[in-house]
Amino acid sequence: MTPNDFISSIIDAIDPRQLWITATAVTALALGWIISFLLHRRGLTSPKMHHELMLRIRTWAIIIPATVIPILIGPIGIAAAILLLGYVCYREFSRAAGLAGDRLLFASAMTGLLVVAIAILKHDHRLLLLSAPLVAVLTTATSLLKDQPEGYLKRIALTNLGFMLCGLWPGHLGFLGGGQFNGTILLWFILSIELNDVFAFISGKTFGRTALCPHTSPGKTRGGLFGAMILTTTFVSLSGFFLFKGQALGTPLILIPTGILLSLAGAGGDLILSSIKRDLHLKDLSNSLPGHGGILDRCDSLIFAAPVFALTLSLIESFQPLHHLTAQLP
Repeated sequence: MTPNDFISSIIDAIDPRQLWITATAVTALALGWIISFLLHRRGLTSPKMHHELMLRIRTWAIIIPATVIPILIGPIGIAAAILLLGYVCYREFSRAAGLAGDRLLFASAMTGLLVVAIAILKHDHRLLLLSAPLVAVLTTATSLLKDQPEGYLKRIALTNLGFMLCGLWPGHLGFLGGGQFNGTILLWFILSIELNDVFAFISGKTFGRTALCPHTSPGKTRGGLFGAMILTTTFVSLSGFFLFKGQALGTPLILIPTGILLSLAGAGGDLILSSIKRDLHLKDLSNSLPGHGGILDRCDSLIFAAPVFALTLSLIESFQPLHHLTAQLP
């Protein structure tokens, strides 16, 4: 197959709905820039806050194409993106947790990431799940070679936790973008989770009074949680009905609880990583994304919500097949 044929096959396989979702994300980014600019011109934001907002918007201008392009390519692009994401996130985690100097443990986690990528390419969910016990066996065995019993449990536990956060959980994203669960659902899911973070921030600043978990994340409030839940559920319900009309996933009976679940899962992922950073006495795991911290900091909600949503889709399919989800809209 020539490069032109490969590109043509990718273009032919693109679902128009994926382009609509991408256009929505780009429009939201443009509106965010315009609103930030107007607020600054009217003196409603401090120079420091305006600078912070501009950093975040510029970073999102990189994140959006870096997310969309692999999904449009298909399973190969998704597997490669998740492999790269897992590698970068695990490096951030291992440095923060004090594991960076252990090459054998790092190699064990990377082996698990390769298995995750292969599982996505083969669309083999059993292989994905087997990556976890594989890493457990490798880390338990290779750590013995150090002949250093002190800290053995800590090294093993942290490495397996890191693989779960950076490999196993995000690996479920590949099962929303391949096979019968196509890239349309994956893009829709990512947009919903990222908007949930935005809704939580806005609601928290507007209605937040009582901290949700003051010792874990003082900035998270109950008002932010409930506001995000309402707004995210509304977005998921309206957009899902439009994108998947006439299909199992497009019914209000499924969309409303799905929206609530995604919002709660996103908040849970945020709190999980906040707990880890608090325990390590860190504000961010790295500074690779200006205005966002590290890549793992940015993906915290997404990583935890991915297996939750994958399980939700599996439960829906067990009662009503979803094979029509890959159908093109007229």
